[in-house]
Amino acid sequence: MASQACCNIPPKGEPAVLSEDQIDQVAGINLYVFGDRNAKRGVVLVYDIFGLYQQTKQGAALLAKELDCLVIIPDFFNGEGANLEWIGMDTPEKKSKMMGFFAEKASPEKNLATLLSVTEEAKNLYTSIENWAVFGLCWGGKLAALASTGQTPFVASGQSHPAFLDVADAKGMTIPHICLVSPDEPADILKPYEEALPPHSEFELYGTMFHGWMGARANLESEENI
Repeated sequence: MASQACCNIPPKGEPAVLSEDQIDQVAGINLYVFGDRNAKRGVVLVYDIFGLYQQTKQGAALLAKELDCLVIIPDFFNGEGANLEWIGMDTPEKKSKMMGFFAEKASPEKNLATLLSVTEEAKNLYTSIENWAVFGLCWGGKLAALASTGQTPFVASGQSHPAFLDVADAKGMTIPHICLVSPDEPADILKPYEEALPPHSEFELYGTMFHGWMGARANLESEENI
């Protein structure tokens, strides 16, 4: 199930701009690259429905620095995330367009296949990486959860302020998973989801935060959100 806030809180700031040396490409998908391409650890970061915003770019750079790893962000939406005019879904037309975006361009099943194929290609591009993890923001968290089941290419996974939480996803996970939630997530599913996570996982409620605080909606003007 999705948070009510998921489609009602707009992003802050502007979409990110990257230099050419920060962009690689595999299987026709642009990869936004942060950190050392010769690192031994890699993280695939899956953005939220708005695509790559400055806050997500900054978070990726910090993650690469703190973990001494390579962080790649595949551009699943090819530069065209959810339209800001749809936020609020306060008219039938806005709701129809947002739901159509989730059903088509942001289809979890379609993009899961892309995530897995991009990761396999990335292994051939960044040959020094010994282990890969995946972490998703909001909508991206659903992909991270789905990619954590069965014979996954990842050794660990995580999600922050997740969308479409489903206990069945947690039950199917075969790798450690970290789930960071806000009070905006549906309260009735949080405990069952936490209890269904595999061993060595972590689950934490950030009680003073809001849906999207680590992605495009992050309010970096607030000291509490930094």
